[in-house]
Amino acid sequence: MINKKYFIIFLLFLTTCSENSLPINETTTTSTTLILNEISNEEEPDIYVMLLWHQHQPYYPKNADGHFTKPWVRLHATKDYLDMVELVQKYEGLRVTFNLTPTLLNQLRELENGVKDIYWVHTEIEAEELDDDQKTFIRNRFFDISSRTINKSSRYLELKNLRQFPEKWTEADYLDLQVLFNLGWTDPKYLLKEPLNSINRKESNFTENDKATVLEVHMDIIQKVIPTHLKAYQENDIEIITTPYAHPILPLIHDSNLGKIGDTQSPFPENHYKYPEDAQVHVTKGKQVFENNFGFSPNGMWPGEGAVAQDVLKYFNNENISWIASGEQPLSKSLDVRFQRWVGGVSSKPELLYRPWNTKLDNGESVAIFFRDNYLSDNMFSYSSKRTDLAVAEFENTMLKIREKTTDLEFTPVVSIIADGENFWESYSNDGIDFLNGMYDVLTKYEWIQTVTPSEYLEMHQKNLDVIENLYPASWFQPNYATWIGEIDENVAWDYLYQVRDDFEVAKNSNNYSSDQINAAYEYILLAEGSDWFWWYGDDQDSSVDEYFDKAFRTLLSNVYIELNIEIPEFLDEPINNY
Repeated sequence: MINKKYFIIFLLFLTTCSENSLPINETTTTSTTLILNEISNEEEPDIYVMLLWHQHQPYYPKNADGHFTKPWVRLHATKDYLDMVELVQKYEGLRVTFNLTPTLLNQLRELENGVKDIYWVHTEIEAEELDDDQKTFIRNRFFDISSRTINKSSRYLELKNLRQFPEKWTEADYLDLQVLFNLGWTDPKYLLKEPLNSINRKESNFTENDKATVLEVHMDIIQKVIPTHLKAYQENDIEIITTPYAHPILPLIHDSNLGKIGDTQSPFPENHYKYPEDAQVHVTKGKQVFENNFGFSPNGMWPGEGAVAQDVLKYFNNENISWIASGEQPLSKSLDVRFQRWVGGVSSKPELLYRPWNTKLDNGESVAIFFRDNYLSDNMFSYSSKRTDLAVAEFENTMLKIREKTTDLEFTPVVSIIADGENFWESYSNDGIDFLNGMYDVLTKYEWIQTVTPSEYLEMHQKNLDVIENLYPASWFQPNYATWIGEIDENVAWDYLYQVRDDFEVAKNSNNYSSDQINAAYEYILLAEGSDWFWWYGDDQDSSVDEYFDKAFRTLLSNVYIELNIEIPEFLDEPINNY
């Protein structure tokens, strides 16, 4: 899966300065007076670390045969989802939070129940039976994997170099590529175990039985993902949370005009998208999907893309979600302060960043919010370019610097590291296992540092949190939602969604449809409100397969009409990226 975080990591400019001087160009205003409550740190460590791994895939529409049109749920399950939680269980005292989104959970369950993705389908066909279209698909798509994985296999690299000469491909070439692709998307620790170890060591000349075995292991891993997370939760190793249902930019679903507050220059869609009821449904349904899979309610949620605003807090509160999380930008704008960095990566405002805050709701209740340390969290990506021991040493040094710079605080700081837990590990050597082991060693070997889940911390300290009076509308990495609205293609997509949503409302109010039809059509509305489709529109992001995401978005919208037996409007045949 293309890692969308790659495209934005370089947008985050961090200014460094002397350890003994103030950060350069630090700005504050006198408009916000902060009187910080003291949080008791009696018998507490010097530093808490809240580590949250975010696992998400959008809902990939199925083709006419009922197969998922992308394989990323399966392949990240076999390469990331299971081993990530298993690794945590190796470390006594390590406490980690995992976010599993509803669309991911639903697709995992469908895979468990026998639904296949088209890459699986093209894998299980015997090489001697492949037709020309199937061969073309395999040559085109079975190199959808990191160059690191391809380059460490001489046979994989040989096949890559052979792509431009399809007439030279043999049956053995196709069979080897079918196996190598699926092995490459399997976590290295499973490749060291039988039955995959002996297959992986062959490197080439695979058999149909080898291929069948790889797929059997994939299915076994998929079936373990959700139960293993539940077991780790029950053993008090992890906290599990989720996201509003389709991972939407919730404030834009509530009212797209919220996007204008932080982006006054960009043009906006012709139509004003405002469906507060949908925003509430995303939170409610996300919670329900979680409960159906784990048997208990989540305490927290990661809003899609950390997109928050004062106006949407009530939706979480209505479902008894006690905490959410985001990035530095909403905190910076809400408090009207600027966060910069000392040498070593320590925030220039540790007394503000390294603590959760309460928000203030009209009903007198509150939802707590944790804000990620952008420097440390983004380093989870950039560490991949370093030698493992140097990356671990840099992480350890940053933690030591934070300890040094926070000794005078009247409370124990909570450093929130929130990062994508699936997309960048293939950029690391050994799929990041060595780095994670090193980082987890650092987090568990010192008495002065202790990992904590958000719910654990709030159980101890929520009454002492300071309050953000008005939470600024922003995402985890921007002081606005400009990545999802404001460019021409993005605005056209919002107008498409508006028209379909309006047509659905007319149909719903006509009383001409059964509740099953209305519910089925509404499901596609919710899925189309997900953030992923809007992420890839415009010039600010490039997936290299933008046409796929455009078609997937329009397919979801078309399915609304199919469920209602209404002719699909012609505009949905028009690719948005043609504008």
